[in-house]
Amino acid sequence: MKNSEGSEIESLKNDILKGNLTIQNILHKIQKTDITEADIVLLNSEYRSEFRKLKNCIDEFEKISKDEDEDGELSEDVNLFRNQLKSLQSAFRKANVQCQLTVSLKNKAELFYSNPEDMEVRSRQTKSKEELIKMSTNVTANLRSISQSMASVLEQNRGTLEVLAQSSHAVSDNQDEFKVMGSALTTTKKLVSRFGRRETTDLILIILALAAFFAACVYVIQKRMF
Repeated sequence: MKNSEGSEIESLKNDILKGNLTIQNILHKIQKTDITEADIVLLNSEYRSEFRKLKNCIDEFEKISKDEDEDGELSEDVNLFRNQLKSLQSAFRKANVQCQLTVSLKNKAELFYSNPEDMEVRSRQTKSKEELIKMSTNVTANLRSISQSMASVLEQNRGTLEVLAQSSHAVSDNQDEFKVMGSALTTTKKLVSRFGRRETTDLILIILALAAFFAACVYVIQKRMF
């Protein structure tokens, strides 16, 4: 084995050791009793990143061992690293499930066994929300009723306007009729006045004719008598 390859193998072994220690530290943190949901999310992210790095180092170490391992020593190291990786993966899964269960139980306990003051505040907040919802519902119902009333008034006003329009049209027609009747009356008055003047003229003519007739008769009688 060449010196450069030997140094590369040692470097990979150190990286694999550091990766193992880092994941074990994450396992230790996730098993604490005071952990929160935010801590679980962060530790899961760190675990996935470190697990990926460790697996890549082991894959690289296995690749070199296949090319340079002459006496089979490196293959034993590869198997050891693979088994450690599986053990870490299994341990983290169990610890992660247990941790999430612990946090869930803690949240439920806080919900059911919170102090009376907190319960009273939550009850008030709930009542306030319910009252606001009730008020909002009442306001909505009132607005709907007002809207319906306005629609009814508008409909009545529309009917009234139609009646007024019809009445206005009828008045206009009556005015036209009155104008025609007025014109007819004016014409009749003129005709009556004309007929009245003609009757007076005829009467005068008759009187004059009668006077002439009587005058003629008197004249004839005088002539015969004298």
